[in-house]
Amino acid sequence: MEAHVLPNLPQEIVCKIIELVGEESFYNLSPFLRAGKRGYALAHEPSILKKCDVSEIEEGFVTCQIRQGCQFREFHLKCVSAGNRKAIYYEGLLTAPSIGLEESIKILEPNVPMHGFSTLAVAIFNVCLGNDKEASKVFQLFAAYHHDLRSDDICEMGESIENQLKAFGAEDLNCNKYGESFKFPDDGVIKTLRCVYGHDYADNLEGDCKNCRLFWLCVNIANIL
Repeated sequence: MEAHVLPNLPQEIVCKIIELVGEESFYNLSPFLRAGKRGYALAHEPSILKKCDVSEIEEGFVTCQIRQGCQFREFHLKCVSAGNRKAIYYEGLLTAPSIGLEESIKILEPNVPMHGFSTLAVAIFNVCLGNDKEASKVFQLFAAYHHDLRSDDICEMGESIENQLKAFGAEDLNCNKYGESFKFPDDGVIKTLRCVYGHDYADNLEGDCKNCRLFWLCVNIANIL
């Protein structure tokens, strides 16, 4: 798109076009970013940044371009500030291995409870830190807004969080450095089930007792942080 095209279009139309193409992929904003000062400014409007799909610059070890010093770090942080839920989620996970879970929780909290992955991550991180009462509250929010805590969906989401943490630098040392603080809820609402101590560790959580899945998700993620 050439720079002279934008001034001939009403601003509300341009903004709507940018919003729609940005929702499909961040990379679709490139022509507008190159279309002069006006196009660049409109593409950086908070309303645009809040909705654009940033997955392609966030996911994976090789393709991730949001780390400190990387090409899209500044743009990513603008998306976080604008309230982009995916950007907030990835920033929260990126922070967990490097800075710590307390800071990660602070970053992720604006996404709770509407963003499922963020909500589950906050609950698990609270378990790792020993904040069992807060973890129980967030787990209950997750169940109310997203999936049952014994479902296959929670397994898939937990594994996705674990894999993304590894992509962001968490290491699978299987040493559970949060062992001393780790505290799974035992409050009568989300109760630590005795059977978890009778099951062997398994990589494939879908084969485990459904009552134990949530516990093992927390253990697995604690082991890599």
